[in-house]
Amino acid sequence: MTATDRHRPRVITKSDPTKLAIEWADGGSTTFTAVELRNLCPCAHCVDEHSGIRRHDAATTPADLTTRDVALVGHYALSIDFSDGHSTGIFPYRMLRAAGDA
Repeated sequence: MTATDRHRPRVITKSDPTKLAIEWADGGSTTFTAVELRNLCPCAHCVDEHSGIRRHDAATTPADLTTRDVALVGHYALSIDFSDGHSTGIFPYRMLRAAGDA
């Protein structure tokens, strides 16, 4: 295994509309709820491009949020369409692994 295996997904599973699980190539695994993913969104609407300050207020995320669609973005990220209509975020694997390790 190489250092990059830590950030390379082996299997991505959307077991139900509220959960997304990632098995990493190094043997680690991470599971996120739709709410957790929505609150991690790194798009310019959710995080100020200049200051890096989060603009999305996690308290406004609906508790019953689901993911409608999850798609691969090249070999480096996921695109997620949420039931609240938000779909502009690109979630790099490195960011997802770091969030799962936190």
